[in-house]
Amino acid sequence: MVLPILAWVFTGLLLVLLLTCVAAARGSLRRNRWFGVKLPALERSDAAWRAGHAVSVVPAAVAFVVALIASILGLFAPAIYWVTIVAAVGGVIWVFVRATRAADRVTP
Repeated sequence: MVLPILAWVFTGLLLVLLLTCVAAARGSLRRNRWFGVKLPALERSDAAWRAGHAVSVVPAAVAFVVALIASILGLFAPAIYWVTIVAAVGGVIWVFVRATRAADRVTP
């Protein structure tokens, strides 16, 4: 019973991550103390903040779509919920790596 709930919570969190990356990449979500991908490389400058979030849109979207499909399929075959968990963990790692690399390429 816990696995389906966890899978759907992770799917929702991936959606929040995706929307955050889109908003920050567009400039709607400016660098702040409370919300966004909070990595030291992204906190260095506004340009690093936007660059890091911009390259994170694709990995966040891929992870969200995979998690959503797996969560829906999990309604019929509960073992597939594990794919959601793997997609969430892998997606967040992918976002962090790409965001850090992009922010590091931005000159201060």
